[in-house]
Amino acid sequence: MQKQLHLISWNVAGWRTTLEEMTRTTKARKGRSPEEEHQAALRSWLERLRADVVCLQEVKLKRSDVEAQARLLGAAADDGSWETYWCCNDGKARGQRAGLNGVATLVRGGAFGVLRADAKPLGDPDFDDEGRCLLTEHGGFVLFNVYVPNAGGGARVAYKMAWLRALRSAMDRERAATGKPAILAGDLNAKMGPDDSHWTFRSVDCGKLAAAAAAATLDDAQRASLEAAAAAWPAVRA
Repeated sequence: MQKQLHLISWNVAGWRTTLEEMTRTTKARKGRSPEEEHQAALRSWLERLRADVVCLQEVKLKRSDVEAQARLLGAAADDGSWETYWCCNDGKARGQRAGLNGVATLVRGGAFGVLRADAKPLGDPDFDDEGRCLLTEHGGFVLFNVYVPNAGGGARVAYKMAWLRALRSAMDRERAATGKPAILAGDLNAKMGPDDSHWTFRSVDCGKLAAAAAAATLDDAQRASLEAAAAAWPAVRA
């Protein structure tokens, strides 16, 4: 009988701050050290989630931080109830300071044990050194935990597309080499359509405003607003 996988993905935008907030909202116990408080808070959170695997993105830590403060950051569990794997930006990436980006995968003890972990699975320092992709191989699947680059307002579109092609190639290689399905999880920095964006980021075809103003479903105020925008558009375009 196959086990069901409960996997959670979360962009934490800074793991240190996130863990501190978890600790702040978890009942403290007198006499415990900061490390013990963090361990207890993370243990309580993972127990409530009942997750087998948790993929974190944008942890914003250097590997030296993780190694030096393993207990404080939850990278090592006092009771062995979870294991962690990290991919960090250590300052080798061009134009990026150390500690940006970063992903981590937490695995519940006894569930879907990790056979292999690779913090540089894309095979190119230009892509791996930004600390955006972590591979873990499990008994029945290979997991890619990713924090895909954003387009940087257009400046990094070419890099983002090249990075995604490298990711696809890496996933294809793993499928071929292991015979296992490859699971992609994380923050993809992508959207399927306009409804997946905040309304302030949605593009408007101003040339169709006049036709939109004629829609029968609009009330008078909405129609007047669209008609005014349609009338102003030629001057804005010029």
